[in-house]
Amino acid sequence: MPPHASPDLPPEATSPRLHLRQLSKYFGRFVALDRLDLEVQPGELVVVLGPNGAGKTTLLRILALLQQPSEGELLFDDQPARRLPPAFRQRLGFVGHETFLYDELTVEENLRFYARLYALDAAAQRVGEVLGEMDIAPRARSPVRSLSRGLKQRVALARAWLHRPGLLLLDEPSTGLDPPARARLFDWLAACHRSGRTVILSSHDPAESLPLATRALLLERGRLALDLPDPPARLKEIEARLQAAN
Repeated sequence: MPPHASPDLPPEATSPRLHLRQLSKYFGRFVALDRLDLEVQPGELVVVLGPNGAGKTTLLRILALLQQPSEGELLFDDQPARRLPPAFRQRLGFVGHETFLYDELTVEENLRFYARLYALDAAAQRVGEVLGEMDIAPRARSPVRSLSRGLKQRVALARAWLHRPGLLLLDEPSTGLDPPARARLFDWLAACHRSGRTVILSSHDPAESLPLATRALLLERGRLALDLPDPPARLKEIEARLQAAN
C-alpha cells in the first residue's frame, strides 16, 4: 500500500461540507441512529468510535448515499442529499463490510469495470496506478474469489480510490489486514488527509486510529455521546469512555 497519496484534488472531487440535522434511522422498532446533529467541515479526519450496534455502519452508509434516513436531513454543501444529481457520487469513495467486488472477475477486471462506471480518462493507466499504490499488482490477474480477506480489502480500497474522491468514507478499513498493511493503510489515509480530502472512518481500535484524527465521535445506542477535537491528546479519556460503553 502507498506511503503517500496523490496530492491532486480535481474540482469535481472537492471535499463537501456535511451537515446532519436531527437525523434518525429506524429498522422496525430498532433505533440505529437517534436525532444526530453534526457538521463536518472539508478537510477533517474524523474517527467514529462506539461499541457494536452503536450505529457506526449505519451512519457511514447514509453518508455514502447507500441508505436513506428515516427522519431528519443530510446536506452536502447545504444541498439536501435527496436532491443531489447522480454525478455527485463521483465525489465519494466508500469501503464497507461488503467489498462490492465481483468474485469471478480478476482484480484488474474489477478495477477496469469500476473505471468505466466512473468514466475515467486514461482508465488503464489509472488502474495500473492503484494496483501499484495498494501493492496488489502481483495479483492483478487473480480472481477475487481466490484472495484472502486482507487482499480483498486492499482491492476494495483500490476501487474506492480509483476516481480520487474528495470524501473517503471507510467502515473499519483495517479489517483483515496484517500489521504491516495496517500501518501502510494509516500512512496512506494521513496522506489523503494532507492532500485536502475529508476522511471519515469507523474503528474499534482508538489507539490505532486516533493518532491521525482531527476529531473523534463516540456513538452510544445511536446517539452522539462525545464529539472531541484533538483526539491524540485525549486518547486515555476516549479509551476509558469507550471501554465503559462496551
